Amino acid sequence: MSETKQEKWDRGKTLMLESLHKPDDRLRGCAHNQECYHELLEIRDEVIELVRALENPHAEPLPFGKKNNHVEPTVTTPAGEISETLYSGTLGSYYDNMESRNLGEV
Repeated sequence: MSETKQEKWDRGKTLMLESLHKPDDRLRGCAHNQECYHELLEIRDEVIELVRALENPHAEPLPFGKKNNHVEPTVTTPAGEISETLYSGTLGSYYDNMESRNLGEV
């Protein structure tokens, strides 16, 4: 059975995370001797988060018009859903006042 580049990359990422979590007694001993043990573990934790956040470069491209996997929270208005970002600006008062207007005028 042949694996895709995407599957191999995902497996490599998993192994990298496992290696970061696996205790290395020699390295930790060196860190104790050099009095930087806590800093070593702090850096390790940051690297773990960086690796977790990596997206597979071999994954299928997103559909046209979709920039990323970000989901924008929405607010329900009388005219329908709008993003919280738009609602927090000047459009918020426009949509809040919409209840007193005829929705057909939108």
